[in-house]
Amino acid sequence: MLWNLLFAVIATLLRSVSAAESVAVHDAETGLTYSPNFALYKVDGRGITFRIAIPSNVSSNSAYDAVVQVIIPNDVGWAGLAWGGSMTKNPLMVFWRGPNNQPVLSSRWASSHTLPQPYAIATYNLFKTGTKSNSTHWQFTALCTGCTSWAVDGGAVRYIQPNGSNRLAFAYSPTKPSNPSSPTSAITVHDVHAYWNHDFSTARNAGFKAAVQRLLGSQGFRA
Repeated sequence: MLWNLLFAVIATLLRSVSAAESVAVHDAETGLTYSPNFALYKVDGRGITFRIAIPSNVSSNSAYDAVVQVIIPNDVGWAGLAWGGSMTKNPLMVFWRGPNNQPVLSSRWASSHTLPQPYAIATYNLFKTGTKSNSTHWQFTALCTGCTSWAVDGGAVRYIQPNGSNRLAFAYSPTKPSNPSSPTSAITVHDVHAYWNHDFSTARNAGFKAAVQRLLGSQGFRA
C-alpha cells in the first residue's frame, strides 16, 4: 500500500511540474526568440527543454510554420511532443538520437492509444545551425510545416492559436527505438507523460521569415 501511494505521488509530481515558463529566450545562434518550457521526467531534476518560435504576422485560426528547438539529456531513449496536447488525433513529433549522434525526427499520428504511425502531412526540416551535442545533452532545431493545424473528427480543422496559450504534451522513454536509424522505427510505451499550457504570444518573431531562410541554407535533412 505504501509503495502504491509513493508511486502515485511521484507520478502526480512528474505530471504537474511541466508549467510553461513566461520569459522568452533569445538564441543568438539561430537568431530567433523562443517561448520555452522545461518538462521534468525524473524527480532528481532531469527534464527536456522545449522551445518554440513562430512568425509575428500570423492571425488566429490560420496555419503557419513553427521552429522547435529541443534540449535533451543523453539518457533519453526517445521522447515526443504532442502539438495538440494529447497522444491521439494530433501531430506528434517523436525524436531520438540516431547513429553517429545525429537526431532522428519522426512525424507521427495516433488515432488511438496504439503505436503512432508515420504522418506525412507534418514535415520537419532539421537545421544544422542550432543542432549539436556534448557530454551530457544533445539539441536539435527544426522547422515544422503542418504542425499548427490539423483535421479532427467530422472534418473540422483545429489550430494552434498564435496569440495565447495552447495545451501541449510530451512523453519520455529511457528505451531506444528498435531500429534507431529509421524514422519509422517501432518505439516502446512511454514511462512518463505530462501536459502544460504553452504561451505562443511570447514566441512571435518579426524576423522569422528571414531567419528561417538563412537557417534553411544550412539545413541537414527533411524528416
